[in-house]
Parts: sequence; C-alpha cells; structure tokens
Amino acid sequence: MKLKVCGMVHPQNIQELVNEVNPDWMGMIFYPPSPRYVGTSGEIASAARSLDKVGVFVNEPLSSVLEKVALFGLKVLQLHGNESVEEVRLLKEKSGLEIFKVFKIGNKIDWELLRPYLPWVDYFLFDTYTEYHGGSGKTFDWSLLKNYPYEKPFILSGGIGIEEVQAILDLKKQMPQLAGLDINSRFEIAPGLKDIPKIKAFKKQLMV
Repeated sequence: MKLKVCGMVHPQNIQELVNEVNPDWMGMIFYPPSPRYVGTSGEIASAARSLDKVGVFVNEPLSSVLEKVALFGLKVLQLHGNESVEEVRLLKEKSGLEIFKVFKIGNKIDWELLRPYLPWVDYFLFDTYTEYHGGSGKTFDWSLLKNYPYEKPFILSGGIGIEEVQAILDLKKQMPQLAGLDINSRFEIAPGLKDIPKIKAFKKQLMV
C-alpha cells in the first residue's frame, strides 16, 4: 500500500520525513481556514522536492489550482470539496496530473454518486464525514466499504492511527482496491507538525 502524509507545513519537519520515512506522497493543504494551510511558502515545496506533492484543494477555481501546480511543482490534485464531474474533467485535462476525488462517508454512501467521476479520477479517497474538510481525527465505519462496486483503486483516510494497523491489513486482504492510506492528525505533535518516529513505526508495521 502507498502512504500519504498530509498537512505538512514545516520545512525541517518535511526534511525529516523525507530522510526517515520517504512516503509515496506528501499532502500540502491549500485551504485557508485549515490550521495546516501552507500559504505561499516556496520553502515547503523545496524541502519536499524529492517527494510527489499532493495539492489539497476545496472548491478552488481552475486558474488558481493551475497556478499552484506550477508554483509548487505539484504531482497530484486532491479535490476535497463539492467539485462537479465537469470541474474534475477540466482539471484532469488542463493539468494532466493524477487526481484524488474525496468522498466523505457518514452512516451510509450511495456508490452511484461516484460513477460519473470514474473516467477522470485516478483514485477515490474516502474520509470521515464532518462539516469541515478533513483533520477530524475520527474514523468512519470501514465495513461500509465492503460493498464498494468499482475496480478503481481507493485511498483510506479519516482518523487513521497506529492502532488501526491490523484492521487495515485485514481490510486489504478483503479489498484489493485499497491502494493507499492518508494519515494526518493522529500523527501530530501540533497541527502541521508530524511525529516522524511514530510515522516511521506505522509504516514498518504495515510492511509485514
């Protein structure tokens, strides 16, 4: 499984992540209300230059997204808002980048809502439903995923901590579409400041 560490904002912390963990993706949040908002600091992108950087956007205009792709050297777009199929299509065609489309899961999910996005996304990302956009520290009921009807790979997010390793491994055995994990708040010392030894231990346990 691939690993994405999201919400990084401190260059030295990012460099430690590169050296000690070297995850598949590093998430940069371009949503101003978030406590993990990266702002316009090129220093963050420079520290993460060896990683595939994921830009996390919430209902951002196309022109603004493309501007940040160029400025920060983004490799992936994670769309965390209410982006329409047409908006996702345009972003895919204009950027040429991989796209993660986020769906927030509460007590149930209508899988048919995902179908129109299939041609334009590379991964779905399933997060815990909150009125905010991620960072809740809470998991959702993963048993809801067992009815997932598509071959499209997905990334699991939402309150994942080191305590969930065995449940993740069990889910992977049942669902080959589970392609990656997105971790954030439960591996933090403070918002945006990650506990690198804890992430390293988590990754090691997943590799069994």
